[in-house]
Amino acid sequence: MADGFSVPLTVEQMYGDWGMEWEDAIAKTDSSLGPRPRTSMYETLGAWGISPGSHVLDIGGRDGAQALDLAERFGVRVLSVDPVQANIDAGAEPIADHEHGHLVESRIGSIDAIPAGDDTFEAVFSRDMMGHVADLEGALGECRRVLKPGGVMVIHDVFATPLLEPAESARLCADLAQVPERLDIGLFERIVEQAGFVIESVDRVGSEWLEHLLEPEDGEKRLLRAARLNRDRDQFVEAMGVVPFRVVQANNLWTIYRMIGKLEDRVYLIRSQGGPTDSTGTGHTA
Repeated sequence: MADGFSVPLTVEQMYGDWGMEWEDAIAKTDSSLGPRPRTSMYETLGAWGISPGSHVLDIGGRDGAQALDLAERFGVRVLSVDPVQANIDAGAEPIADHEHGHLVESRIGSIDAIPAGDDTFEAVFSRDMMGHVADLEGALGECRRVLKPGGVMVIHDVFATPLLEPAESARLCADLAQVPERLDIGLFERIVEQAGFVIESVDRVGSEWLEHLLEPEDGEKRLLRAARLNRDRDQFVEAMGVVPFRVVQANNLWTIYRMIGKLEDRVYLIRSQGGPTDSTGTGHTA
């Protein structure tokens, strides 16, 4: 199989007899591969063995929707922490009205200064937010502080693959407030271990969550939006403003790049070693 990709195709191969019609080849790509939904991230936490009554921190919890999911699914008490007051305000009513809202508390705060005491949580949950963190080792150290000894973190983030060009990386990071170094898988894993965690498992989600999201929708809209914004940039900048234009277009590309393998979604389960001051834990059993 590898040899078939190592040399350029000839014109004869491209236009010659494939042993099947073009329509038949395309039809083979139209069948779902059964992608998992984003909630498969919860299964990582469940497989670890979280139990009702446990305390979980949802760091970067936005409007608390994810915290409500965790409370409903596992019967755990969840503290949702987010640095943006508008997110806290947006979640106040849904949390109050939810059947499991009494298990969820929402506070303003950041991963650099978590508003909780030492040894408070059995687990820390983090989805798609580490890319914004400049001091990752310090942030993980703060998470270790609030974790009980032996507690775990479930971390979802998006990383660059060799297909992502430097110019593409620079543009995305500039327009999505991403720290460029956070796209580096090797660096991320080294910092995790330096911060006193052991990597217990890595789930290479790839494009699955997006496939699950887009299969019942018109997935082509992301491509169309990106094309339109690129073709008539001045019109859209005038209508939207520079900042919205940059964020919308970067989100289009962020999705497209994840779908075509320039970016890769991963979910890590990492375990804290010893107490908050012990930084000797190393290892990688993924």
